[in-house]
Amino acid sequence: MKKAKVILTSVLVNTSLILSAFTSANSNTINSIIKPKFSVAVNLDEKPVKDDGKKKAVKRDDTTKVSINPSILALNEEHEEEEVDSLLAFPSNDLYASWDTTTIHPYSFVEKFKQDSAMIRLTEPTDCGFVLPFKGGLTSVFGWRKRRPHYGTDINLETGDNVVAAFDGMVRIAKLNRSYGNVVIIRHANGLETVYAHLSKINVEAGQMVEAGQNIGLGGNTGHSFGSHLHFEIRYLGQAMDTEDFIDYATGTLKKNECMITKADVETKYDLRALHTRQRRDLNYSHAHVSTGKATGKGRLYTVKKGDTLGRIAQKNHTTISSICKKNRIKQTKMLRLGQKIKV
Repeated sequence: MKKAKVILTSVLVNTSLILSAFTSANSNTINSIIKPKFSVAVNLDEKPVKDDGKKKAVKRDDTTKVSINPSILALNEEHEEEEVDSLLAFPSNDLYASWDTTTIHPYSFVEKFKQDSAMIRLTEPTDCGFVLPFKGGLTSVFGWRKRRPHYGTDINLETGDNVVAAFDGMVRIAKLNRSYGNVVIIRHANGLETVYAHLSKINVEAGQMVEAGQNIGLGGNTGHSFGSHLHFEIRYLGQAMDTEDFIDYATGTLKKNECMITKADVETKYDLRALHTRQRRDLNYSHAHVSTGKATGKGRLYTVKKGDTLGRIAQKNHTTISSICKKNRIKQTKMLRLGQKIKV
């Protein structure tokens, strides 16, 4: 009897342990079903949004060529939310119709200048007038120099000397350039642009309004330059003009306040490359004219030069000695005189 009770008790204990183990395992399974982890629940039709704290870049029109100082675009309070065509704020926009802060000389005079002439008033009673960018001697002037066109006037100075704006205007270019070095270009209300090159330091920025006499930088020797100096240009619609036509550098004043700009002046005086091409063509024509002589009814006239012989003259003019002698009724032993004209 006691043995039977012991066996029964042992069976009950084992059964209880088995049921306890089963219940614990089952409970964990149920809990895992009832309380799922939220990070696992993802809608496969939507991509998770990554919030890295940065705003998405908004795609805008390219405005790299329309840089402007915000201070010059002060709007009326009632129109603060309206869009503004910033180009209207730039000097002489009606003439250029663009404002480029990246390209040094983006404008074409031939394309822009449609009329035969234009009268330019250099200063107005309401502005600050004219101030010489720097008072110094001229070291190089407008024209051809060492087989290269020189479109400006070089003014002698020392590195660090103050360079000022010649007229009132707005800065279009203020940056480092390979040829000009540190360069500032200012556009003025009358359509002119002034160029200040080889600066050691720039003290203005694109879009900034400046007055005549205001410091824009310090003189230097940057870019394609040999020795400290200020390279100063005056341009109209991209065409460089001789600054000495406008400025008396000895007195530091304007020669006159009104200047007429004509296509004829550009073609015959300011367009250096075109002039150089025409001069070379005329020079070649002149040489050809001298060598071949003037055409006549019976041939060409040739002017005898030092060292000429009948044989050399015949070779130059692609003829023969006998032909020359026959045309001029002379013998092959005839002595030639300098300046003598003979038929070839």
